[in-house]
Amino acid sequence: MKLIASATIKMKKNILPQFIATLYKYNMDINTINLTESDSKWEEYAIDIVYSVKKDLVRLVDTLKKNIEFFKEVTVTSMLEDKIKGGILITSSKIEIENINDIQTALIGGNKLIHEKIESDLQKNYCASFNSIALISGVKNLDEADDRLFYHLYADSERDSALIKKFTGKNSFPIVIKYNTIEDMVKAVKCIEQNFCCIRIMNNDEDDYLLANIINSVTTPLIFKELNENPIYYLSIINTLGKKNNIVPSETSIGIIGLNNSIIKLTSLLGQSGYMKVLGYDSNERRMMLFENRKGLATTIENVISNSDILMIMDEKISYDYINSFRAGQIIISGITDDFADAKSLEARGVRELIKIEDTGYLSILPGLLNAFIESAEKHLSDSMLINIAACISKHINNQCEFPNLFNNLNLGIEDIILNDGQPPLMS
Repeated sequence: MKLIASATIKMKKNILPQFIATLYKYNMDINTINLTESDSKWEEYAIDIVYSVKKDLVRLVDTLKKNIEFFKEVTVTSMLEDKIKGGILITSSKIEIENINDIQTALIGGNKLIHEKIESDLQKNYCASFNSIALISGVKNLDEADDRLFYHLYADSERDSALIKKFTGKNSFPIVIKYNTIEDMVKAVKCIEQNFCCIRIMNNDEDDYLLANIINSVTTPLIFKELNENPIYYLSIINTLGKKNNIVPSETSIGIIGLNNSIIKLTSLLGQSGYMKVLGYDSNERRMMLFENRKGLATTIENVISNSDILMIMDEKISYDYINSFRAGQIIISGITDDFADAKSLEARGVRELIKIEDTGYLSILPGLLNAFIESAEKHLSDSMLINIAACISKHINNQCEFPNLFNNLNLGIEDIILNDGQPPLMS
């Protein structure tokens, strides 16, 4: 995560190189810098500082303020913090409203015209519901539930809504549903589904049964972060590592510590992609059973580590002690936030490679996935589509497993696959 803070700093003349060196020491960088004032002793600069961790920025400011011999009048403000107050989404109108005439003619007149179009059965062309996507998260309504979780889920939906609008042109609406039973959640989704051309279910990894019930009950096209986007993301990384290291799927074992709906779906896709040996462990027995139902081999952490060529760490609770069990030649894929090991320490143990995957990695494929899915009129994405999309994406990933940014033509490749019934398009 990269953030920008605006700083105004007065520093002694010729001290700028040392200041920049101090920035690098605190893992920060400069976005822009401008000299705004100068005299015989002092120079004042307006600087946009790029940082990742707020405590690093605080430490830098404290250091500068203590060194009054070289720095003075240090002020730092967060432009981003001001921008995001009230959320990152706004509702706007295609009709500009500047005066009372705009309301009476364009707005009210336009609304009446829409009603006439609906009477002529042309609502699909004139109602925004046919151009709108619901981003639905579910949270169990427990007595001891922390309300902050509700707003964390909402904030994630806001973030994704901004990207969807930018790269698909479609409206999207964050919705978080509190539910007591699975039936309550399914009923709530069914009650609102006609308001949208597509429903995206996200941030619900507890109830695989819930997801299955929604699939069976809802008629609006459905796409899932846990069952579609994440598995595509993970499989594309494994495909990239396979090409880079000349891996033969049928001769390669994959181990996974930490099973969730995304990983269990990935297990099924790996089997269909030729990986015959997928080992897994989770402390939750139900997830272990679901993993075995997808042809995974449930076993202990020790067996997963000692028998895997590619090892995925997806459990935040994994102990640092298990690093000593990693085998020489293994490829480690870490999907946890904690830096349980650095690349150098693993390299010293003979680990071939450490790949860090981000929980927001799916964002680079989301717009193309949604665009094509809606245009295809499919109700769900088939496994063959997921596998072929992952294969397409892996062609655009570099050897460090870094995904291309959103401002390229990757989305067009994804759309071609979905619109071609899950098959890669024929070359002309």
